[in-house]
Amino acid sequence: MKIVGLHMDLDGETGNVTPAIRAVRVRSSASMMAQKKRGPLNRYVEAERQAEMASLAPSPASPSTCGLDQLGPAEVSLLINDWFERIHSVAPILHRASFLRRLAAGDATRDREFCNLVVSICAATVASLKRKSSTYCGTVTVERCLELAERNDTSRPKNGLTLEFCQTKYNFSIALGSERGLDDPNSSLLMAEALAGVKYLIYHQLDQMDFVKQQLLKRLYWLIFAAECTAGIHGRPYLGMLSPHDYVEALKPLEITDKELDPLNEAQLNNWHGDRTTYIPGLNHLTNVFMLWYKCQQETWHSLEGLQEYMTLANAALDYLPPELRWRGGLSRPPQSNFGTDVQTVNLYITQIHVRSSLLHQMDHLAHERGASATSAEITTERQRLVDDMLAIVYQMPEDTLEANGHSLIPKLRDIGLALLHEDADPANALVNLDRLLKKLDRLDYRPEGQFGQTSPASV
Repeated sequence: MKIVGLHMDLDGETGNVTPAIRAVRVRSSASMMAQKKRGPLNRYVEAERQAEMASLAPSPASPSTCGLDQLGPAEVSLLINDWFERIHSVAPILHRASFLRRLAAGDATRDREFCNLVVSICAATVASLKRKSSTYCGTVTVERCLELAERNDTSRPKNGLTLEFCQTKYNFSIALGSERGLDDPNSSLLMAEALAGVKYLIYHQLDQMDFVKQQLLKRLYWLIFAAECTAGIHGRPYLGMLSPHDYVEALKPLEITDKELDPLNEAQLNNWHGDRTTYIPGLNHLTNVFMLWYKCQQETWHSLEGLQEYMTLANAALDYLPPELRWRGGLSRPPQSNFGTDVQTVNLYITQIHVRSSLLHQMDHLAHERGASATSAEITTERQRLVDDMLAIVYQMPEDTLEANGHSLIPKLRDIGLALLHEDADPANALVNLDRLLKKLDRLDYRPEGQFGQTSPASV
């Protein structure tokens, strides 16, 4: 599989000569003519040079140059709409009005970088909403989107790092991780590119950015931090988003709506929910939950007492959520809530349970090392509570709300549910809960046409 950003010498599908080879031929031809002291370049060489310059232009005129039309305008429109209606609340890295205005103006047919951003959103949406997107977007796949972005990257001029570049890499990383599992190397490389790009922009260009881009960059910063912490909890390498000298509070995004983000933008369309509801409080609370896990792992050595302290903090991490983000069990949702805040509620509480489960695992390891049987019994009881809470959420929340959290939800549920395989105190109840969890995972882990990833039940 090719990586986004890889320069190819030949077009992988057509075998046509690419601009890179064409440029070499032009230079060779010009050099030979200079040596023979001939007159002006002939029309063939001049045409070749013009073709080379056209391929390097940042805004090609032909829609086919960027290739967005290959995905189908209707499918792209549906996927973009699904992104803002179902996924935006847990990944608020775009300003909808500005994005749709550029899309309507045809920027995706002229600007390769913006085209790649659009394509990456399509890929992330298809990968996250597998059941819904399969009903109308069978022709749009993560692989096709990635191939299209690679072709655009082949001749795209390197004008330095941009926010769009980082957003694109992040989206493709999430899409590939959902498709291929936690250990996909290409997904890891793309996330590393997004991480490096965002850190560079934060340290070198943040002050020169306009207000909208500053806020979107800060949001992306913490989403990458969340992705890295999630990988660490699953036992994968943590690349290191935070640095010792980072001023964390200054990097937190403001808790504002899309309309407040850009009040002068008159392109607010269709009375969109994000224009009157801010989803940034949910992101900031999610960051706080992950920050507890991160700080705990920075300790030079762990003790049961220290882990218990972080466990207490994690238990209380969501005590002060705004009403629309609080879990109310089977009760009706508060009036100020909507689909987006419900998606965030699932994300917040499942993540909190996952972090607590990780800390309990570390405590259990130390307890067994020290022979602290009483502590081990308390850990077992706490694990049962976590599993009960997890099952309550996934069974009482609608499935479309769970699906909108993306396929990252699946490995979290599996990780938490592993405790059921080691349940000795009440094995009969553990088997009942395990059966309930597997039935729910079978529904959530939807793979069209027999496609299985590393997190699919069929791959275990």
